[in-house]
Amino acid sequence: MSLSLLFTSIGIFFVTDTDDLIVLLLLWLAAKNRRQARAIIIGQYLGIITLILASWLISRGMLHFNVAHWTHWLGLVPFILGVTGLVNWWPARHNQTLPPQLTRVVSLPLVWSLTLGNGGDNLSIYIPFFTSLTATDFSGVFLIFLVLVALWLVASHRLARSTAATTFFARFGAWLSPLLFIIVGLAILF
Repeated sequence: MSLSLLFTSIGIFFVTDTDDLIVLLLLWLAAKNRRQARAIIIGQYLGIITLILASWLISRGMLHFNVAHWTHWLGLVPFILGVTGLVNWWPARHNQTLPPQLTRVVSLPLVWSLTLGNGGDNLSIYIPFFTSLTATDFSGVFLIFLVLVALWLVASHRLARSTAATTFFARFGAWLSPLLFIIVGLAILF
């Protein structure tokens, strides 16, 4: 693998997955046990691998339908999740000890669908990028992306465990987390 391909791969990952960092931060803040933490890790990897493999197949002409056409509907998942969180928060909004909503819903299907739904930009960049790659180059890019997913998971987890983030979301998370999920959902839908 050439140095230029290495840097291009890293750049493409950062451009297409910066939005995932925010979603992962919210998921880590909501995760309360090892099962939910495991769901975040596995769901993120499954989502990214699904996007990468779909893009590879499309770039090789092996998949003849437009995957990007239906992924925007996955925006309904975070949108409905956010609306439900706000509806649950509103009647009890004056309760100072109200924990952030969403804590009980972190699951592998949720994380996977959020990653896929958030992956429209990934598809639009991966497909043309993968078209020019040999199988060997693709294998290298695939490994780089997997390593960078680990970096993203660690960075978002550490950020979620920072005093500033936990203090901020303890104070505003009950309504802000659902609101951010609504915004992410709308961004995916439209």
